[in-house]
Amino acid sequence: MADIMIDIESLDTGPDCVILTIGAVLFDPKGVGIIDRLELRPTIEEQTDEFNRTINPDTLRWWGEQSEAAQEEALGDRDRVSFKECMDTLYKWCWKYNNGKVWSNGASFDIVVMESAWRNFGQLPPWNFWNIRDTRTIYDICGVSLKDGGHSTSHKAVEDAERQAIVVQKAYNKLIKIGLVEPKR
Repeated sequence: MADIMIDIESLDTGPDCVILTIGAVLFDPKGVGIIDRLELRPTIEEQTDEFNRTINPDTLRWWGEQSEAAQEEALGDRDRVSFKECMDTLYKWCWKYNNGKVWSNGASFDIVVMESAWRNFGQLPPWNFWNIRDTRTIYDICGVSLKDGGHSTSHKAVEDAERQAIVVQKAYNKLIKIGLVEPKR
């Protein structure tokens, strides 16, 4: 069974924030590697003008302190598509694969923002609330960290999602080795 990891970059820390980029990966927590990945870049103006999504001056200032490459990745116009199209694409992608859990790095941000965005379009999220998982909890229990995932934080959402999924796999591997979780069949 495969799970989904979601990561976003944004212009605020609240649930109605402007979403800069969305990264999603499909992975088997008991496996190795990534099965599929999705990268989306919604238009910024549409989010503020039509949906009153928020921009925080402190977050904007923080982005100004990041590397030029990180700024271009997050804020650049390359490959931007409408907010609605991004959310529809992610929704369909999640439904296509959603026979498992949905993860994010922290239970109170990425997933909450995605659910808020779907509410802008009158949609329910493509997962059940009881299938939401938090990476930080399993990392803490298993003694792993994001540093164990290879490349460093790039502020490229799909790369961050991939790294987070790889560390979840490492955590599950530890649980399998000590007999707390059954191995993949």
